[in-house]
Amino acid sequence: MKAISASIRRILAVLHARNLEYLRDRASFGWNLLFPVLIVIALAVVFSGPPRALFSVTLVDGDAPAMLSFPGIETIEATETRALERLSRQQTDLVIKATTTGVQYWVNGNSASGAILEQLLRYTEDRPLSRGQTDGEAIRYVDWVVPGILGMNMMYSALWGVGYVVVRYRQSGYLRRLKATPLRKYEFLSAQIISRLFVTLSASAIVFAGTHLVLDYKMVGSVGLLFLVAVLGALSMITIGLAIACRTESKEFADGLLNAITFPMLLLSGVWFSLDGSPEWVQWIAQVLPLTHVLEAARAVMLDNAGLVEILPHLGILVGVCVVGMVASTRLFRW
Repeated sequence: MKAISASIRRILAVLHARNLEYLRDRASFGWNLLFPVLIVIALAVVFSGPPRALFSVTLVDGDAPAMLSFPGIETIEATETRALERLSRQQTDLVIKATTTGVQYWVNGNSASGAILEQLLRYTEDRPLSRGQTDGEAIRYVDWVVPGILGMNMMYSALWGVGYVVVRYRQSGYLRRLKATPLRKYEFLSAQIISRLFVTLSASAIVFAGTHLVLDYKMVGSVGLLFLVAVLGALSMITIGLAIACRTESKEFADGLLNAITFPMLLLSGVWFSLDGSPEWVQWIAQVLPLTHVLEAARAVMLDNAGLVEILPHLGILVGVCVVGMVASTRLFRW
């Protein structure tokens, strides 16, 4: 019992020291709060105004109807589940699935563009038609991009806030001095994880609440479930940062490794734009990246009121990343 108590005191001592170090770095603290707010506001201004009048049709499978050759109609391919999800958000105007017996299609009852395309389909298609309908209001680009901005800020805060800092500790000899104390490596790593998790979640919560007051973006799901997504997402990024910093001795090399991880997630995880319609191999790579699952789960909760069961696969992958990252960090860590 005394050993456990002493271990907890050591973890709390390192945790307290790391938090003080971060809070005294006012430039870094302020930037973590200010940067994502500025991006969200800038995007809200740039993309304000009515939605574009471009027709969009999502093709599930089968032969494309003749109407898709008309100018002004954008066509993408997606699975039926994904296509209907986009239709409910009015990110597409019509979903078409060709079958052996005819053509099945879905429209959104709240979409005027969908009604127009439905009439065009009826006039141009000779095969039997089967109609389906879904409902849902259109979402603004700012509604869709806010989770991406929050996820991006979380990614940078977690990876650089742990990976870069631990490498700096090693370069300065701080870790070597800690080795001479009773502090164990799992205690040091635990303190770093708790400290960065607290900082990342606090900054994300402030940005989330502040931008919501200004922009009033869409949030229809459970805040508690969204918080769970944020916790697992932040932990997955933190453990990746720790794994990188376990043996790295050069800040320049650490910068290169962190950039090599963040740039693919920034481009392929859906921070700024959807990958619907992109090549299949690109979407496969995106599913390997943890930020993809953070954003897909967060958007499902915020925009579609998804429950725990719907986002459970994403949460399972994030838990797996956390476990692998923590095991690798503990085994590879060097003072």
